[in-house]
Amino acid sequence: MKITMILDFVCPYCFVGEKVLEKALKEKNIKPEYKFLPYELSPEPNPQPIVNEGAREYFKKNIENWAKEEGIEINFPTISPKPRTALAFEGLYTAEKYDKGVDYIRAVLEAYWIHNKDIGNLNVLVEIADDLRIPKFEFEDSLLSSKYSEAHRKLNAEVSEFDFDVVPTFYINDEKLESFPRKVKEWIQKI
Repeated sequence: MKITMILDFVCPYCFVGEKVLEKALKEKNIKPEYKFLPYELSPEPNPQPIVNEGAREYFKKNIENWAKEEGIEINFPTISPKPRTALAFEGLYTAEKYDKGVDYIRAVLEAYWIHNKDIGNLNVLVEIADDLRIPKFEFEDSLLSSKYSEAHRKLNAEVSEFDFDVVPTFYINDEKLESFPRKVKEWIQKI
C-alpha cells in the first residue's frame, strides 16, 4: 500500500490527521510506502499568520477536542508569527537518504504541535535530525548550503498545481481521498 500526504508542518489538521492515520495503520499492522509532499501555507514572500486569541479559540473548538477524542496529545503553539517551513521540508531530503523520512516528518510535527519549538530555526531542525541519528553535520550542511532549496521550491510549485483544496490531502495508491478520515475507525475502513 502506498500513502501520499500533502501537508504543511504548521497545519494542525495535518498533525492530527497523520496521527489518526498512524494509529489506524498500527491497529491493522500495515506498513505502507509513504510519500510526503510539501505545500507551504505561507511561502515566501507571503506574510505569515500571527498567532492570536481568535486562533487560540478556533484551535480549542476545532482541533483540541478532535485530538482529545482520538487520544492524541496536541498543544496550541505560541510561536508568533508561525514558522516558515521551507527549511524543515529541505531537511526531509537528507532524512529520506537515511530511510528516516517518516520519522523526520513525525518528529518535526511533534516538535511544533507538542513541544512548541520553532521549526523554522536551523538549530531546532539539527537537534531533531541528531535525535533521529541522521548524520548531524551532513544534515546541517545541507540546510546551510541550501543544497535542496531549489528541489524543494520546484516540488512545492508542482504540488501547488495538483487538484486539491485543503491540507492535509491523502492519496491511497495514487487515488485521492475526497475528504480525509477524521477518526481511527474511519481510516481502518479505508485501508
